[in-house]
This record gives sequence, C-alpha cells and structure tokens, in this order.
Amino acid sequence: MDSEPGKTFEQVRAQIDAKQKAILWDDARKGGAAVDAFFWKGDPNARPIQRAGLIVFAMAFLLFSLAIASIPFEKHFEDGWSVDFLMAAGALAISARLIRNALRGNAKIKRREKG
Repeated sequence: MDSEPGKTFEQVRAQIDAKQKAILWDDARKGGAAVDAFFWKGDPNARPIQRAGLIVFAMAFLLFSLAIASIPFEKHFEDGWSVDFLMAAGALAISARLIRNALRGNAKIKRREKG
C-alpha cells in the first residue's frame, strides 16, 4: 500500500472506504443516476475523458443508424423500408443528442473569457 508517512490506520482506512464507496446498492444507484443525467441533460463541468467516452458511445448509435439506413438500399426499397428508416432516424436522434451533450462547454469559463 502506498500510504503517506504519518498517516494513521484510520486515515488510510477512511481513504480506502471513500474510493470503494460505490459498492453499495444506494451509492451505485446514485452514481448511475448521475451518469444518466450526464447522458441526457449534459454537464458543463464534465471532464474531458467523460466527454470522449460519451462521444464513443454516441458513435455506436451513429454506426447503428447508418447500418439500418443502408438496408432499404440493398433491398431496393421493398418490404418494410419505412420501418428501417424510422429505426435509423431514432438511433440518429439519440446519437445527435449524446454528441450535443458531450460538446457542451463550460459556460462559466466562456463567460469569463468574454467579459
């Protein structure tokens, strides 16, 4: 263990407990709610790695929408092509929303730079 000299056992234990807090159901639920809020509402104070992860997740929806949208072209617009386009439009909308939330900047920093 890489504890600093002079720390007591209780301080080291408290530090380890703080790092492992999300193992309880209530803590994990709260953390999951925070992630859901970041996905759907965005967070202007998100870290760059969180934004990059959200963009990768959004790209999966974008790839899915492109794959689904290409099916009617392969089938020459026969049998249910409108359903394929509706599914692709839904995945594209989710992808656009996630990318928008990932690219939201920190409004406080931008205001300071302008003013």
